[in-house]
Amino acid sequence: MTDKIARAPLHVLEMQTQFGVGGITRHVLALRDWMRGQGHRVTLGGTGAAWAGPESEPDFLSLPTRFVSGEGGGLPARLMATARSAWTLRRWLKRNRVDLIHAHESAPALVANLARIGLGVPLAVTYHGSEPARIASFGKIAGKADLVITPSHRSAADLAGIGGVAKDKLKVLGLGVAPAPADSEDEIAALRRDLLGDGDRLIITVARLEHQKGIDVLIDVVARLIPDHPGLRFIVAGDGVDEAALKARAVEKGVAGHLNFLGRVNRPHLYLRAADLFLLTSRWEALPFTIVEAFQAGIPAVATACSGVVELIDDEVGAVVPIGDTGAIAGAVARIVGDEALRAGMAGAALEKSKLDRFDPDWVHRQFETTYYALAGRG
Repeated sequence: MTDKIARAPLHVLEMQTQFGVGGITRHVLALRDWMRGQGHRVTLGGTGAAWAGPESEPDFLSLPTRFVSGEGGGLPARLMATARSAWTLRRWLKRNRVDLIHAHESAPALVANLARIGLGVPLAVTYHGSEPARIASFGKIAGKADLVITPSHRSAADLAGIGGVAKDKLKVLGLGVAPAPADSEDEIAALRRDLLGDGDRLIITVARLEHQKGIDVLIDVVARLIPDHPGLRFIVAGDGVDEAALKARAVEKGVAGHLNFLGRVNRPHLYLRAADLFLLTSRWEALPFTIVEAFQAGIPAVATACSGVVELIDDEVGAVVPIGDTGAIAGAVARIVGDEALRAGMAGAALEKSKLDRFDPDWVHRQFETTYYALAGRG
């Protein structure tokens, strides 16, 4: 009987700043779906957006967490949003039995820390990466939680060394990446022909069009490569607030004919399978989903040396290059796509690497479930 009680289903509140398009939302929703599949109750809390909100989740807890972050404007407005969010959450916690809160990002972590005072509700916070300058401030907020989770060992080291988070509060838990559905070879080939045009090699980036992702750096890389490698074609799948400015920059740099902004695509896996190489020029990351998705598609990856990137890519599956170094990035791209034997060998190794347990959603989510039980005092 004791065993049965100890493993009774959990009620977890998963909090996020805003449930918009992106890797964090994908992770939260995949974790939600898996936990619900195991019989647990999962409530989502935060500001509703494209991928989740009151319309899709009947018991969604709407909070103005979006305005707690920098998007909220000046300090007085952000403080007001913080107070409103914490007050609403505290009232909800008093009416609903919850075993733990899992906050993703600093804004919901701050709100949860305030709301749970004196209520005895455990709090886990996940660090999904940030600008290096924000690690210290994130550490101050996250350090008040009971557990701080991050998907990469390098991020954990940064949180301890720069953020001041106690090492015994840190736990590294990866991100599960579900294999993409099958695509027909004919469809892949047709898409490749369409995207290549009169080119001979196709390089893909899947990313939001925002400062973090360094698409401006990508444009400069294309400008360096095209004079000596006119057959290269680059595509960017994704949208974002910087779209107009980035398209204008591509025109200004004279690369618009070699760089195609696709916007958001519904089947990114199809585009990955049509490409020769994945390229990510981010300024910061924790552990990017998209690199593993590239591996699953059987293509090598070149990415900047952001945190967990160095834990995903080695010389067998691609190249890690310095952040913002257009010369090094261009050199790595040219070296790999210019040597088909090298590229094909890396592609095969990437596909094999994608099959490791550390990327398997069921394996990863089971680690979260075990962690949740322990945090709730029922481990």
